[in-house]
Amino acid sequence: MLTRLPLVLVALLGLTSPSSAVAQGTSENAEARVYFQEGNRLYEQATDARGAQRTTLLQRSLEAYVDSLRIVRSRNALFNAAIVLGELGRNDESFNYFGEYLRIEGLGAADREEATRRRDELRSEVAVLQVTTEPAGALLWVDRKDLAPRGETPIELALPPGEHKTFIEKRGYTSVERTQKAVQGETAVMELVLLPLPIEPVVPEPVLEPMAPTRPRLRNAAIGTAAGTLAAVGVALGLSIRAGTLNDEQSQAAAEYRMTGDPADLQRAEDLADRTDRFNLAADVFWGTTIALGISSIVLYSLHRKKLKREGPEVGISVSRDGGFASLRMPFGAAQ
Repeated sequence: MLTRLPLVLVALLGLTSPSSAVAQGTSENAEARVYFQEGNRLYEQATDARGAQRTTLLQRSLEAYVDSLRIVRSRNALFNAAIVLGELGRNDESFNYFGEYLRIEGLGAADREEATRRRDELRSEVAVLQVTTEPAGALLWVDRKDLAPRGETPIELALPPGEHKTFIEKRGYTSVERTQKAVQGETAVMELVLLPLPIEPVVPEPVLEPMAPTRPRLRNAAIGTAAGTLAAVGVALGLSIRAGTLNDEQSQAAAEYRMTGDPADLQRAEDLADRTDRFNLAADVFWGTTIALGISSIVLYSLHRKKLKREGPEVGISVSRDGGFASLRMPFGAAQ
């Protein structure tokens, strides 16, 4: 674990994501590992620094850990980030990072005890909201429902002192909104029993007689294909732009390696080169798809126009003892 200089370089066991595809997971884990090692290196330098220099090094170390967490939500990076946040005096965030760390399944007893001890040391410095529900597993939002939920119950969060509006939701149960005051050095407890939603009787829908299937219209097919073409263009363009960005990053990493000779820079440059190749390949596939769809839409629309031209006007004449009339029918674009 990351505490002081003797233990700053923690094991990288938490950087594996078993749910990822093998090729993509390997590249992402390698990129996350580079950021993680950078955070460790900067933190090690901060332990020997003082004043503004120490604060700057801690800030940079935290940024590296956060970059690693954006790629892989690893337990080691979570723990290290919580330590650095505490040393920076950002106690609310440190408390919540420790909370997320403690919610990891399969955490060892010694690791859980150490994280719990560190989090409890922060309680006198923060205002804590503790929310439990029956049943558990409800989503919790604080103050703003338009943001991502803060987690699932049971949960403890450090919040700024003052009143906070909470939103609790669980599928199949009635939603709850409560206002709770948070006080520094205290833990505000909310214990809620969620009520199941009433079961509404199901009214069977009337059985409709099946309608005779209609043949698709060429015009609609052409429009649908054109829409698909535009979508493929958007995806291909996005992939190409991303490939260009990655290529620039790879060039920069290669330049850094030539200047420093650091193996980490070489590894990062190789990983970025692999990612650039994958994005270029995907962009080529989508550009090919775009061309095929564009040709198809042009062909379908041409067939639609030819069919319109083949439909001639219909003339009708009726004569009776009282007089007569004539009618003329012409198509105005409707065609199958």
